Amino acid sequence: MTSQTSHTPDTSDASAPRIGYLGLGAMGGPMAHRLLDTGHALQVWNRTVARAEPFVARGAFRAETAAALAGSSDVVLSCLLSTEVTRQVYLGPDGIVAAARPGTLIVEHGTFDPALAHEIADAAADRGVLFVDAPVSGGAVAAEAGALAIMAGGPAEAEARFREVVAPYARVIEWLGPVGSGLALKLVNQMLVSTHVAVATEAANVVQSLGIDPAAATRVLAGGWAQSTMLERTLPIAFAGDFASPSDATIGGLAEAQRLLREIAAAAGVAVPVFERAADRFAQARELGWSDRDLAVLAALG
Repeated sequence: MTSQTSHTPDTSDASAPRIGYLGLGAMGGPMAHRLLDTGHALQVWNRTVARAEPFVARGAFRAETAAALAGSSDVVLSCLLSTEVTRQVYLGPDGIVAAARPGTLIVEHGTFDPALAHEIADAAADRGVLFVDAPVSGGAVAAEAGALAIMAGGPAEAEARFREVVAPYARVIEWLGPVGSGLALKLVNQMLVSTHVAVATEAANVVQSLGIDPAAATRVLAGGWAQSTMLERTLPIAFAGDFASPSDATIGGLAEAQRLLREIAAAAGVAVPVFERAADRFAQARELGWSDRDLAVLAALG
C-alpha cells in the first residue's frame, strides 16, 4: 500500500479546523474513523506506522512525527496508552506541547495520572495552547457507533471547540470543570467497572453451580435491578469460558486505573473496601499471566 504523507493536508472548507489524531489503537482507531466518516480532513500519527495505513487508505495524511502533526494542526486529538507514554509524547523531546502553535486545542482521551494532566496544562498554557483531559467510556463498540460517554476538564474557553470536534464519536459529553476533572471521574468509572466485572464473574459461577440455564439467567438478571453494562457483557463470556479470544477489554488494561484510584482514594481519606477486594482479584489474574485476557477471565479464579 502506498503511504500518503503530509504535514499540511488540504481541505475543501477553509474554515474547517485542521484536525490531527495521535494514537490509533483499540479506542483511538475507531474514533479517528468516525471523524473520517463525518467528512473531516484528518492527519494521523501512530508509533506503530502500520496502524496509520487504513486511515491513509481512506484519505488521511500520515505525519512523520507527533511533533510535526501538532505543529500543523488546529486541534490535536489523542488516545494514548498510559501515563508514561502520555508524558513522553506530550512533554518529552520533540513533544507535542512544545510543537503546538498558540491557540491550538489539544485533547487527550486516554486514562492517565491526573497529576500529569496538570503538568501538561501548565506547559500548554505557557505556550498559549489549550489542553483538555477527556477520557472516554463505552469501549470500542461504542466508539465505532459514535456513542461514547466523554468526561472532560479544562479551561472554560476550550469547551465550545471541544464539544464540536468530539461530537462525531460521542453520545454523552459532560464538561466537569477545570483540568483533571475528567480523569478523576474516569477513575471512579473504572472503580465501578472493576467491581461490576468481579461480582458478575462470581454470579456466573454461582448460576452454573446451581444448574440454572445461563441464557435464562442472563435475560432475567439483565432485565431487572441487577442490570449493568458489565453484567451483560461479562455473563455470556464467563458462561462460554472463552477467555483466550482477543479482547478489547483486558485484565491488564485496568491495572493503572486501579492503582491510581487507590492512590486518590487514600489521599482523600476515603475507604473503598469493595473496590479493594475487586482490585485484588485482578491482581491475582495478572500474577497468573492473564493480563492480555478478557475481563471475564476472573471467573476462572474460582
